[in-house]
Amino acid sequence: MEEVEDDEVSLVSISSDSSDSSDDYIGDVEDDDEKEDGGGQSPVDSPPSDETRKSQNVDALVRGNLVVKRQPLIPKVLSVSDGAAIARKPFKPPCSSGYSDQKEQLVRRLWARKRFVPWGSSRPVVIGISNRTDTPSAEKDTPEPSVTLPEGIEPLVLWQSEESGEECVTSISIMVDPVLVRFLRPHQREGVQFMFDCVSGVCAPGVFGCILADDMGLGKTLQSIALLHTLIRQGFDGEPMAKKAIIVTPTSLVSNWESEIKKWVGDRLQLIALCESTRDDVVSGIDSFIRPRSPYQVLIVSYETFRMHSSKFDKSGSCDLLICDEAHRLKNDQTLTNRALAGLSCNRRILLSGTPMQNDLEEFFAMVNFTNPGILGDAAYFRRYYESPIISGREPTATEEERNLSVERSAELSTKVNQFILRRTNALLSNHLPPKIVEVVCCKLSPLQSELYNHFIHSKNVKRAISEEAKQSKILAYIAALKKLCNHPKLIYDTIKSGSGTSGFEDCIRFFPPAMFSGRSGAWTGGDGVWVELSGKMHVLARLLAQLRSKTDDRIVLVSNYTQTLDLFAQLCRERRYPHLRLDGTTSISKRQKLVNCFNDPSKDEFVFLLSSKAGGCGLNLIGGNRLVLFDPDWNPANDKQAAARVWRDGQKKRVYIYRFLSTGTIEEKVYQRQMSKEGLQKVIQKEKGDNLKSQGNALSTEDLRDLFTFHEKSRSEIHENMNCSRCETCELEDNAPEIARQVEDGAASQDDQGDIGGFQEISGCLDKLKSSEKQLGTPLEEDLGSWGHHFLSATVPDSILQASAGDEVTFVFTNQVDGKLVPIESMRSTPRGAEGNKIHAVTRVIQNQKSTSFLREHAQPSPAISSTVNSNSSCKTTPGLSRPSLKGPTKFTKMSTQSTTPIPTKPRTSFGKQLPLKRLLSHSDDHDDDFM
Repeated sequence: MEEVEDDEVSLVSISSDSSDSSDDYIGDVEDDDEKEDGGGQSPVDSPPSDETRKSQNVDALVRGNLVVKRQPLIPKVLSVSDGAAIARKPFKPPCSSGYSDQKEQLVRRLWARKRFVPWGSSRPVVIGISNRTDTPSAEKDTPEPSVTLPEGIEPLVLWQSEESGEECVTSISIMVDPVLVRFLRPHQREGVQFMFDCVSGVCAPGVFGCILADDMGLGKTLQSIALLHTLIRQGFDGEPMAKKAIIVTPTSLVSNWESEIKKWVGDRLQLIALCESTRDDVVSGIDSFIRPRSPYQVLIVSYETFRMHSSKFDKSGSCDLLICDEAHRLKNDQTLTNRALAGLSCNRRILLSGTPMQNDLEEFFAMVNFTNPGILGDAAYFRRYYESPIISGREPTATEEERNLSVERSAELSTKVNQFILRRTNALLSNHLPPKIVEVVCCKLSPLQSELYNHFIHSKNVKRAISEEAKQSKILAYIAALKKLCNHPKLIYDTIKSGSGTSGFEDCIRFFPPAMFSGRSGAWTGGDGVWVELSGKMHVLARLLAQLRSKTDDRIVLVSNYTQTLDLFAQLCRERRYPHLRLDGTTSISKRQKLVNCFNDPSKDEFVFLLSSKAGGCGLNLIGGNRLVLFDPDWNPANDKQAAARVWRDGQKKRVYIYRFLSTGTIEEKVYQRQMSKEGLQKVIQKEKGDNLKSQGNALSTEDLRDLFTFHEKSRSEIHENMNCSRCETCELEDNAPEIARQVEDGAASQDDQGDIGGFQEISGCLDKLKSSEKQLGTPLEEDLGSWGHHFLSATVPDSILQASAGDEVTFVFTNQVDGKLVPIESMRSTPRGAEGNKIHAVTRVIQNQKSTSFLREHAQPSPAISSTVNSNSSCKTTPGLSRPSLKGPTKFTKMSTQSTTPIPTKPRTSFGKQLPLKRLLSHSDDHDDDFM
């Protein structure tokens, strides 16, 4: 007989029946003799004693009727043979459906504790636990309270079917919950209906996906949530059309989607959001979502997380509806992320993107083919039939036949894709937002920048790269170097000092002023703020910030493509003591929303928000600021458009000012021209055929590259010169032929002149001073610069802050006023800042000027005195006696009035040779320098 432990042995006789496994017996032995004699006792009446049981087992063993078998410790649950393997498995909750979250587990554990013994009590006291935050799962099935729509708002019925019989009529309808309908605007109701028609297969045969391509700020998220909630609750046959939905989004927007869903539908949808989780948490969350009887209906996950765990979604039924936010991430069908999502067994796909057409038609095809596979054929067919004829017809050298074929194929493509693409511009926002003005500000380079720029483009390495058509990576490095130089020479200086300099700048250290290296280990010192004047754009920005801080209560967002430029912004804010926040690629996801909330909080004194367009340009709501500066342009217009839309969004109450800074005659103007050309491709979606600017191809030719590396140093605006603008030529005739010019001007103005849109001209004091070329024609699109207002003088720009900040660095300005129905809150400060704050700033300015003068006295070379002159663009008069003081002897400083906010618009001194720019010093008047506020 096999020896086993007592607690693992069950003794069973050969003749025992099937019911021999009793809880009251170690072994059951049936003896026929004992039964007949009545010696056996019923197990129900009184179980036998241990001695009796032992004697029975011994008798059975002697007779050979005893068999020893292994039995499970817990019958039919855990057998001894596989006990070790099961014991090593993770803990499984006793509930069949598991616990939905840790909060529910805690509630169950607390609810199980019937009694609570207070500290020091001698006897238990019964205390009911009344702080239950959740209810058991059985109570979650209670019907939701019905919500009635306010008067004037019709219910949104997406689909309705009627089946009539002889005696009865039954009707089935699919409609959006009134909880959401009451918040939907007309264009959003249209969007929800459009998406439902597409994903349900109603709009066109073979179409089950759609692209919602609305501009930023039109509420794509709310429209998607309304459709998601409807499909999970309703369907054609009474069953939900989608049981599980996956929302894929950039990492920075995972928490934003979670908060938006809870904001609009509360607990009506059970969701899991995987954001900044460990790998084990991600795996556990995905497993909880895809298991058959899971209570979760929505999974919110980042693109990277989905790509890494895409194999877990191979099972059918793991996803019935796929929503991809910022779907221009799918513009390349060869990426691993695109392939992972394309392999998901889900036909109902919704793509959300404010910029579906970014660089070329091939990227657009990738998005369309992902949405509805095969709708436009394969990639080779699309290139041959659509892309090549359309691009060829857009070339300036195209023949009439090529242009006609291009128009024909564009119309055909537009008709086909508009069955499942809905594109609305942000012009719809004007009904709910205040007016805004977009200003393209051309700033000339500083003398140091011009010197470095000319040296670089004429270097042997750059010329060789262009002539020999070097590798694309090398040319892109040269382009990036020029763009950084346009921002500030400090970025080039850092590259040279680090030893990883771009070829072409190796010997450029000699161009920098020696005084800049007086810090430790040759570090950049900047001369106590003088570094600002070494960049044309940075100088204008510094004055702009000073004007805003002193004259208004506005807040501003500064956007750049380079973190090095954000470092310079931060240094400027520290020197001028501007409160600022920063969000870039190093900012954690959990901290980003806190920064946004802090900036939007009117009770906090936050003035500047530094934003990296690469890291945080999408999805953020920065309505706390009403001014935004795009400091450098990006090749992809989508990046700039995304960033520019951060402030003109729902909730904005003030006038909005968008500034695009471009360095005059440099590569930045050429990049912006390329943006405008790419924007023209949007007309394939918007069913528009007009094109006011010269269209270009989608690839840079050798001639285009040569043009990129040219510098139009004497130009006021290369973009404007390439337009051959007839409006501005007409205005130039006023001096020679006033009557003829006036007639032509009146005729041009009567065509589309709509007056002062948004009231910007009136509040800036230039309403009656503008010529016809300085007023925009109608409501032009962003790429139609020819119809914008053209300003050679900053005094005519309908923006008083830019008028006072422009200086001699601003050479040309394009303006476009956009109307808004919401009456704005005017932002001009009625009273100056607190006396204490003004006193601190005044003392700081005096100290800075003293340091600057001492710094210049030590390092500047003798040069002729240059008298200060009044900015030609300003109406202010020259302050008497405001001239350059002698660098010898003591300098006297007059205490400034803390109440005055009027700047002295003086001309900045230029540097000679390797000298630093000379600081403008204060006069004996109460006015103070706007650069040192």
